[in-house]
Amino acid sequence: MHMKKTAIKFSNTVMPLDMLVDIQAPKPLGVTAKVFTHEQARKLPLYNQPIKYDVVGQDQKGKKIRINSVGRWLFGVPGYEGHIRIVPADNKVLLYYPKKSPKVVHEFITSLKESIESNQ
Repeated sequence: MHMKKTAIKFSNTVMPLDMLVDIQAPKPLGVTAKVFTHEQARKLPLYNQPIKYDVVGQDQKGKKIRINSVGRWLFGVPGYEGHIRIVPADNKVLLYYPKKSPKVVHEFITSLKESIESNQ
């Protein structure tokens, strides 16, 4: 699960969040589950894997924000919702994302799960 130097092309197709991965959390996270998961994800190399994606986000001043990494595509940026939903459930975090995501996204989610569960 190494990062490629060249950008991977991502499709603009709308995809349902039909894949579920549950991650054992170190403690019940409640409303902090999304922030905790995103912070852990940012530490992983594949978060910054370059991608080519034709959609952009936008900040409050109207400046465009490129969706140019796996992490931005999955978690989103201002003006772009992303492709993941995070739901706290007792001592678990449930991640919903598209089953038809590019292979690198599945590798990234696997690495995120391993990282969180091994640091308890």
